Amino acid sequence: MFSEKQILSIHESTRRLNIWVGAIRSGKTYASIWRFVKFLRNGPPGDVMIVGVNRTTIQRNVLNDLYNIVGGNPPTSKSTETQLYGRNVYFVGAHDESSVRAIQGATLACAYVDEVTCIPAPCWKMLTGRLSVKGAQLFATCNPEGPSHWLKKDYIDRSSDLDMAVFNFTLDDNPSLDESYKEAIKKEYTGVWYQRFIEGKWAFAHGLIYDSFDYTNLVDEPKNNATYYIAAADFGISNATACVVAAVNPKVWPQITIVDEYYYDSIQRGRSQTDAELADDVYKMLRYRGIRAIYIDPSAAGFKMELRNRNLPVLDASNDVLEGIRCVSKLISQKNLVIMKSCRNLIDCIQSYVWDHKAADKGIDKPLKKFDHLADSLRYLCFSAFPRGIAGHADDHRSIDSIREEIYGEAPFFAGGY
Repeated sequence: MFSEKQILSIHESTRRLNIWVGAIRSGKTYASIWRFVKFLRNGPPGDVMIVGVNRTTIQRNVLNDLYNIVGGNPPTSKSTETQLYGRNVYFVGAHDESSVRAIQGATLACAYVDEVTCIPAPCWKMLTGRLSVKGAQLFATCNPEGPSHWLKKDYIDRSSDLDMAVFNFTLDDNPSLDESYKEAIKKEYTGVWYQRFIEGKWAFAHGLIYDSFDYTNLVDEPKNNATYYIAAADFGISNATACVVAAVNPKVWPQITIVDEYYYDSIQRGRSQTDAELADDVYKMLRYRGIRAIYIDPSAAGFKMELRNRNLPVLDASNDVLEGIRCVSKLISQKNLVIMKSCRNLIDCIQSYVWDHKAADKGIDKPLKKFDHLADSLRYLCFSAFPRGIAGHADDHRSIDSIREEIYGEAPFFAGGY
């Protein structure tokens, strides 16, 4: 079932550049793929390129729905091209500016871009420059970012001067969504994420990052027995080293309780500690708990080795800042993440963790790099272990057990007292 807005966008996307902008789950991507199929069937002959952040997102966000519409099985996730309706269709992941080379030299009749706000501007400019076949068109989707983003400033705000159509969607524009689901997802986002992902607005990231954090996220003691413990640490030499410990029980709510913290600031203490000394401190905090994993910044090679030398189950943390912040924000707003009141440094950090307004003026979303080490540790823990914002998914278990097995050859629990 299509909404009136989806039908209108399919019929009116006749310009050279056509962009569907709006909330998550708003129906924009589905409408854009239908329009893309219409071009593949009836547009001028020529090659086609599908561009996304990487090959995996192209498969998940575009090809699966595309082949549900046209029929047949989608190409394998490792393929770089296919044929549809007699056309060569190329897949290009554009995760950074070096991806320009994969686009350069092409002569295209059509391009489809998934999540265009995540694509570097040089890749977009190169792609639009390759649409040289007469009657060529581009179809793209995105969630809004900050109003200073290059796509907003250089294209959408100038759409009346360009051969360009823009279609705006909100969450309520998708008629296939259950009302209870929409109400639930509206409660999961606050602040800038609510404006962008629910209302479909190009909103500045400003003020407190975790603006839904309040007294209901604080506890005097864990409310439930832990099934297991995990930890995460942010390593610093001239900066502070920080670590947080979480008790997890996937069968109860809240599922995640931060039960302990470690914070060593060499400036405050008047001397730096070696990697070995910092690892000793972290080990002393963890040794009497059954630690299932400790997530560390991948770049902290020496610190990771020191922790492994103490038989701690070290894993590289997932270090995507914005996705990690979204994950933590969701857990906080759902009240599925609570913090013991004894973790004063972490609580103070969360209550002062703000967006960098100078970066926002340049169209960049990033936290202010000031007293953020415990916030980074919390982000490592949540996004590495619970990327979907909830404990107990199969993916979450793989991120701990299977990866540890790849590293160590087995996946035993760590128990203190070695």
